[in-house]
Amino acid sequence: MTPLLRPASLLVCLLLSLPALAQPADGHLHALVEVGAYGSTTDRTPFWQRTTTWGTSPLSAPAGQLRAGVFRDYQPADTLLPRRRFGWGFGLEAVGNLNQDQPRFGQQQLLLPEAYAKVRFGKIELWGGRRRQILGLVDTLLSSGSYSVSNNALPMPQIQLAIPDYVPVGFLGKAVAFKGQLAHVWFNVPYVQNAYVHQKALFLRFGKPQSRLHGIVGINHMVQWGGYAPYLVGTPYAVNGYLTSDFGDFVKSVFLGFLPNDWDNSRYTSFDGANRVGNHVGSVDLGFSLKRPNANWLLYLQHPYDDASGLVWLNAPDGLYGLRWQRAKPTSTAGRFWVWQRVVGEVLSTMNQSGNEFNVPGQYYKGADNYYNHGQYVEGYSYFRRTIGTPFIIPARDIALPNPALFYPNNRVMAFYGAFEATVAGRTTVQGRFSYSQNHGLHGTPYLSTIGQFSGLLQARVPLNQLGNTSLSASLATDQGQLLTNTLGGYLGIRKTW
Repeated sequence: MTPLLRPASLLVCLLLSLPALAQPADGHLHALVEVGAYGSTTDRTPFWQRTTTWGTSPLSAPAGQLRAGVFRDYQPADTLLPRRRFGWGFGLEAVGNLNQDQPRFGQQQLLLPEAYAKVRFGKIELWGGRRRQILGLVDTLLSSGSYSVSNNALPMPQIQLAIPDYVPVGFLGKAVAFKGQLAHVWFNVPYVQNAYVHQKALFLRFGKPQSRLHGIVGINHMVQWGGYAPYLVGTPYAVNGYLTSDFGDFVKSVFLGFLPNDWDNSRYTSFDGANRVGNHVGSVDLGFSLKRPNANWLLYLQHPYDDASGLVWLNAPDGLYGLRWQRAKPTSTAGRFWVWQRVVGEVLSTMNQSGNEFNVPGQYYKGADNYYNHGQYVEGYSYFRRTIGTPFIIPARDIALPNPALFYPNNRVMAFYGAFEATVAGRTTVQGRFSYSQNHGLHGTPYLSTIGQFSGLLQARVPLNQLGNTSLSASLATDQGQLLTNTLGGYLGIRKTW
């Protein structure tokens, strides 16, 4: 086994850089290459350095990483040239990790976080492949993680039809605008074969485009469905190991979310008959955005649902509550050492879950929602063993406690989170993420006492102007508490763009 790094080693092996999320959008090709190294005082990567990286960060340290990508985006709307109705683009990015993740965790060493092609005609976009995409109303740069789809797991391959930007409704005086998406996803994980995810979202914005204040309401819906697994053979969860992939069952129970007509039949068992086909996860999002001359504000709530009880808010006050402040326009940094650019504060509660009893006498709706766990999909709402939604609901393998039976042994969480981005000395971009969570286990198997956990991250990117389109990135992170392994880790890397 590779020996563990000690604090002195951090001088040459620090941890993860800002993710490669944004490429210039001018219709030309752009490329990047980054090489870096991770180190830690233990063999585990700290929490905020293995989350929010689209599943590409190594789980164990020490590690080396090589990242390379090439991208082509649409012509931007803010150029002097008239925008064409038709546009096309693509993205391809590969990440290679050199460490012990494969033998220890089964984690892939070569990853493709992005490999997609896209076309746009007017307001409509069609794309296919793997592509970074956050689902839900949050600050997409600094949020702790959207409940439905965050930046914690590797993007799943899919075909998606979308209206990605708000389109005003003319006959309503443009006071209402809408956007949405519909996708078919291939859930190509090792433990279940030929499974899928159904994904859709619809958002409405109230207020004319030029208004300073907008109200926002939306719904996100994700469903794992179909597939075959040997562990399901002989269980009450499937028919000879198979979960229904019938189109009629898909339309009624997966797409529309209704209970099936039959209690059981040749396609599915009473588990689907009682609970509806598939593992349903989603959120109802509410928010307000306010534009001021010097700053923009966003107030948002993501209210989760696991079944109908969440849709009627029996699990209130569960949800992700957030407030974002963002500088509205560039500010001169002359003579100023520190300039705030963005600040985010969030509170996540998953404590209620519609109560601790599944069947409540006299109540139509079921309780004990048991967020992200599922009887048929034994690794729950995860993709390659990383949580698709909020990273505060953590897989058992990442928790420094005895391994339990369920994939997610702790989904009753109260978490407090703050993050910022600032410009330092007019050239360096600095980000920070800090969280404290109170962890209570499950309704059925609670922890004997509340388990506290603090995690923090500071990261910076410094342009190396003398090398031309080159930057140095570094970060330092720590976990201190009872839930995760206490560790201090970091990253040092260099990136070149063209």
